[in-house]
Amino acid sequence: MTAASTLSAVIMTPFLTAKLAGKYVAVDATGLLMSTLQVVLLPVLAGAFLVQYFQPFVKFISPLMPPMAVATAAMLSGNAIAQSSSSVLMSSGQVILASCLLHASGFFFGYILARMLGLDLSSSRTISIEVGMQNAALGVVLATKHFGDPLTTVPCAVSSVCHSIFGSILAGIWRFSVPSEIKDSEYI
Repeated sequence: MTAASTLSAVIMTPFLTAKLAGKYVAVDATGLLMSTLQVVLLPVLAGAFLVQYFQPFVKFISPLMPPMAVATAAMLSGNAIAQSSSSVLMSSGQVILASCLLHASGFFFGYILARMLGLDLSSSRTISIEVGMQNAALGVVLATKHFGDPLTTVPCAVSSVCHSIFGSILAGIWRFSVPSEIKDSEYI
């Protein structure tokens, strides 16, 4: 799911932005495509290359990468929110509420639909996290680079904070409530 979502983001982000927002603001779809390739696809390809040819190096730096990713996303989001803090406060919480509802719905419906389709508990939890946690940092980078108004970064930045908080809480809860089907497996 992550691979499909990541690869489709390269094409769908510029396409949907041009189609949906192009009526209201000028959208350079080609520029968005190139930026998305740089931000999404190049790091994935570089990572695959490193894993293939430099496994000792990857094994060494792997423990450092999750904290670095969190710190990078926090700096991007924090910067975007700080630059537009008065606008965030003046929005009367609408941006925060919309973002919280978006991610809460993603986590909830990702889980419920997976269960309705008959998937096991572990897969349903994984799908819930995948659907609820979207790459809002990509939105911050694209909005910063392609739209002159700093306010365009705010929804993405707030979204990044919301999905990080919700996802962390949900992962923490699920970590301490391991289903018996997983406890009994040989993988734990």
